[in-house]
This record gives sequence, structure tokens and C-alpha cells, in this order.
Amino acid sequence: MKRFLAIICAVLVAAVMLVPVSAEQTKDAVGMNVANFSGLDLLTGEPVNGAMLSNAVCNVINEWATWCGPCVSEMPHFQTMHEHYSATPEADVQIFGSVYYSNSCNATSAAQFLTNNGYTWPNIGEDSVLAAVFNNSNAIPNTIIVDRHGVVRDMTTGSFSSQDQLESYINGWYETLLAEEGPIEQSVPGDIDGDGIVSSGDALSILRMALNLIECPNTAAADYDGDGSVTSNDALAALRSALNLG
Repeated sequence: MKRFLAIICAVLVAAVMLVPVSAEQTKDAVGMNVANFSGLDLLTGEPVNGAMLSNAVCNVINEWATWCGPCVSEMPHFQTMHEHYSATPEADVQIFGSVYYSNSCNATSAAQFLTNNGYTWPNIGEDSVLAAVFNNSNAIPNTIIVDRHGVVRDMTTGSFSSQDQLESYINGWYETLLAEEGPIEQSVPGDIDGDGIVSSGDALSILRMALNLIECPNTAAADYDGDGSVTSNDALAALRSALNLG
């Protein structure tokens, strides 16, 4: 069906551009998981994948194509929101694009379109994981809300008519997902057993982890210096903390 739409829209793109389409909920995709999606950013060539979803409370993935008038009409709103959330990382929202390829829309034409219009959020060619979700709709554009675990929480078909409408939609889901997560427990550097204090026992456990004698149950706490690995230096730092040596 989408291939048919691509052909029709390629011929009648001027007419399509004039037809307003309002976003409507599509529930069939809710509950699907996209944590394994992957691709390369069409502008930078850098990897864009599902592992990045864990970096934000709320993730927004928009499916579009260059020949789709309603898609094109809402893209300035996505750019504005991308710039807003990028400038305010505490908002904890990420925006991604999934390009539906057809005879008239491929990686080259999509990248050129993004460049010509100054659109900078990460966009990839739609892979099989995202296609399985978006194929629940027979039209585009589609927008899904995905939590940090990769679960699709909502899907809408059709374009957002204004920045305010898109912002309200995203922020509403952000607040919902943030409330579900609840307070985020902060790891105390060196506090392996989670009792709130750093003891010589914690330091010994970190040393045993560094020597691969035991598995690491809490890497965030064991990695005292935050360099991404658990070493004897972390154990020494934890011991100095336990002895109040600074």
C-alpha cells in the first residue's frame, strides 16, 4: 500500500502539499519493541541504533518520505523541537527520523533534502525493525513514542499541524514516562552493597571485581573514578574514602 502511495504522491506532490492531515492515534503498534533498530545517520554516517534509546526518558521516532506532503509540512516543527531538547538536555527527550524508501525517495535524495532544509536531527533509512512497527499504518507520516527500554507506547498517523500541537504531544508523554520511572536512585561511588556508606568491605569487593574474582553487580558504584572500567585504582580510591583519607 505504501508503495502505491509513493507512486501517487510522486505524481501529485503539489496537490498533496495542500491537503492538511491531522495526527490520529494508531494503537496496533503499541507494545512492540524497537530496541534492536539500527542504521547510519544520513548526514553524518554515524551509527544510530536502539541502544541510544536508553539515554532519554522519552524518544520520538517520525517516519517520513520526501514525496509525502504532510510529512514535509510538519518537519519544521520537528526541527524546532529537536533544537529545543538539544539545548535543554534536562528535558530528557530525543527525536529520530525513519525514512521510508521508495523509487522516488532513497538515501541520497533524503540526505539532500535534509541538507537543503537545514534539518539536523538523526535520520536513518527505515530498517526491518522500524518497518514492522510502521507497517501497522497504511499511510505516512507516522510518529511513535518509545520509552528508554525500546517499547512503543503510542503511535499517531498523520501530520502535526503546528509546533504547539507537537510540543504538547511530546511533553504529555514525557511527563507520563517520567512519572512511571519514579525517583532515580543515585549510586554512591564505591558503595557496592548499597548501604549508603563506603566501607573497607566495599573496597575489597571492588578489588575482587577488578581481578575478575567475582562478577560486578553494580558497575556504576564500583567504577569509582568514572573512567568506564573497574580497576585496582577504584578499589584504592574506595579504601581511602572508607578511611577518610580523601
